[in-house]
Amino acid sequence: MTTKTWDDLAELNQVDYVNHNNLLIIDANNLSYRWLQRPNYNSFGADFIRTIQSLAKSYEAKRTIVCFDFGKSYYRMEMLEDYKGTRKKPKEEDEVKRYEEFFAVLNALPDELDDEVLKFRGVEADDLLAWITQNISQDYDHTWIVSSDKDLIQLVDDNISIFNMFGRKEVTKQSLFEDLELTPYQFMLSRIIEGDKSDNIIGIEGIGPKRAQALAKEYLTLDNLLEALPIKGRAKYITNLNLGKERLIRNEKLINLKDYCIDAIKAGKEGSAYIEQLTSL
Repeated sequence: MTTKTWDDLAELNQVDYVNHNNLLIIDANNLSYRWLQRPNYNSFGADFIRTIQSLAKSYEAKRTIVCFDFGKSYYRMEMLEDYKGTRKKPKEEDEVKRYEEFFAVLNALPDELDDEVLKFRGVEADDLLAWITQNISQDYDHTWIVSSDKDLIQLVDDNISIFNMFGRKEVTKQSLFEDLELTPYQFMLSRIIEGDKSDNIIGIEGIGPKRAQALAKEYLTLDNLLEALPIKGRAKYITNLNLGKERLIRNEKLINLKDYCIDAIKAGKEGSAYIEQLTSL
């Protein structure tokens, strides 16, 4: 699949969406951050809507679903009290004001969009995206996820791809293997091993992306890796890995979206009612 030349400011023409059969899923909070440092950070609503319309045109989407975060994940906070605790909050008065005005626009967007919107208290967009790809994507020729979040790469499949707005790059199953020689599952396994500093999910000390990816290629699955422990070796990172079994098991529950998205959604404020709402889509 080739990379498209995409212009989010292009004039939109009338599109015959009936003849298209692709699904577009938007990681809304992730997408909105492209305006945070722009002059229109406090008035980007129209540009946000226009961008989604342009993406739908570019990817020939018959249906678009926009997913929002609504606070931190109750599910992950239960397991990791300091989940996302390392994210810096603005302190300078001008920066605080910028964030307040930016989030005022972001929080108003669900009511302004004509597309389907999902926003559940205590549930993150990642889990909604995972549920959609496992329960709705099969009804469409291809699903495009718009996000720069690396944790979503695990969702990539033959008919599911990602467009990173910030890097202007498409991630497909083929491109992932060409770039890293990893399957989507193996990429997720590497994230379980190295952790996710942006979410304050601590991995195995001494293991960065390259070493984690090498281990994922060698052991292929988390079960294989856990069964192989303890691994022979005198390197410090090997010692840390051998002592890190419980951390790996915990990280898998925090990072594996496919297997735990339903648990994460049910842990939201309205519990199973959210699942009922999703199954009615």
